[in-house]
Amino acid sequence: MTDEITRTEALLNLARQFQLSELEWQEEGLRIFIRREGTPAEVVATPGVPVPAVSSAPCVSAQATLIELRAPMTGVFYRAPSPDAPPYVEVGDFVEQGQIVCLIEAMKVFNEVPAERSGRVVEICASSGQLVEQGSVLFRLEPEEESE
Repeated sequence: MTDEITRTEALLNLARQFQLSELEWQEEGLRIFIRREGTPAEVVATPGVPVPAVSSAPCVSAQATLIELRAPMTGVFYRAPSPDAPPYVEVGDFVEQGQIVCLIEAMKVFNEVPAERSGRVVEICASSGQLVEQGSVLFRLEPEEESE
């Protein structure tokens, strides 16, 4: 166990030193995965252990006028159609009702998630590659009638 802690600390230092957004290390039944996208680092010490899901609690206190776009299913959240493609939306973008804003992968199927209403994106509450539960807040929008 001490070797695992030492290895994890060394990998954390390496990720910080080179400002890596993700780092994964696997050897002899040990898997360490570190992500640095404004979320706490995750360390998984055993293969097959599920990654903790994002709770359905808000990521910050919501204003009454904002629309919350929630995950329609449990799965892995992706902001872009592929790793090398730009995200579907960024904070500040205006989205139309029905516009695709992200993907959720469930059971090896990528499901497009459309905006339920038009509005300006004011907050992105999940990180790409993060497991989200059904009902988790993914985005907050300022409604169309108030964003103009």
